[in-house]
Amino acid sequence: MSIIEQVFQPIVEMLVRLAIYLIPAILIPVILVAIALAKKVRKYKSGTYYKNTKTPYFSLLNNTGKYGEYLTYQYLKSFEDKGAKFLFNVYIPKENDETSEIDVIMIHQKGIFVFESKNYSGWIFGNENQKNWYQTLPRGRGKSHKEHFYNPIKQNRTHIKHLKAFLGEDIQMWSIITFSDRCTLKDIKTTSEDVFVINRYDVSSTISDICNRTDTALLSKNDIADIYDKLYPCTQVDEATKQQHIADIQSKMDSQSVKEPQSNALPSIQDESVEQSNDNDAVKDENIKTNDDAKSTTCNETIQAESNSDNQPRKCPKCNAELVLRTATRGANAGNQFYGCSNYPKCRYIENIE
Repeated sequence: MSIIEQVFQPIVEMLVRLAIYLIPAILIPVILVAIALAKKVRKYKSGTYYKNTKTPYFSLLNNTGKYGEYLTYQYLKSFEDKGAKFLFNVYIPKENDETSEIDVIMIHQKGIFVFESKNYSGWIFGNENQKNWYQTLPRGRGKSHKEHFYNPIKQNRTHIKHLKAFLGEDIQMWSIITFSDRCTLKDIKTTSEDVFVINRYDVSSTISDICNRTDTALLSKNDIADIYDKLYPCTQVDEATKQQHIADIQSKMDSQSVKEPQSNALPSIQDESVEQSNDNDAVKDENIKTNDDAKSTTCNETIQAESNSDNQPRKCPKCNAELVLRTATRGANAGNQFYGCSNYPKCRYIENIE
């Protein structure tokens, strides 16, 4: 045996022994994790949420809104075992050929529970009659950042109005606004007996209390099945319907932004499910100024419409609609101003400001 072999043979033998011990030590945990994950995915696919929405498990985990809806359902599965039926992302047709999207519906013998899911964090402030509610997020060093979002009670009231019109029946409906367990509800005031604003961890006990206070069954098993059969097709709309729903909402937001300049107001959380109501009792926005260095932390990338200071309105060269001065709040161009077409999203013309 050569000197080189004498030196390296023990090293090689030691590495072989280490490999024999280390490979199982690494592979076994990986295999166990894979098995556990496969069981979780299989259980998820056997549940009502997947059967209704066809949302892949990993897509669910990466979608904050849908994950919030799913967690709400998880808290309420015991009601399903007792005969309740669930529907998710229900696109209710409206008279103007638009749609109203409801996050979660539970059809129960004590009525229909209509859920608006808000998977937000931070502190939440608001009351039933305000137009906008407010979210406060910590920024460190004793600073905070505020944003506003449309009153979810009014939002869900609109959903319920269209749902009743679609069903054509006067059925008892309960409006349940569920916020993430990560947020704190501060000074939330409601007056209506059929409206509840709660954290997600309270949803099961809240529904139980409502059911216990409702003495008689309002819907039979056949009633529940009939309502479910009528609403189920509204959960299976095509992608074009979903995109048109988002476009209709964005168009309303852009239109309202032109009417109500937001240059000094709180940034807005833009939620794809937000529907602006025309309730006469909605109060006007409070113009609360944030810190000069406050940056938007909105759930989705948004742009804030600002008033056009030009004496003469600028026109879009593509569709001749009015151009609106906007400021990008997120992304690589955050803080930069540009002119965008007020007919967005039908017209996406943009004119940069040098």
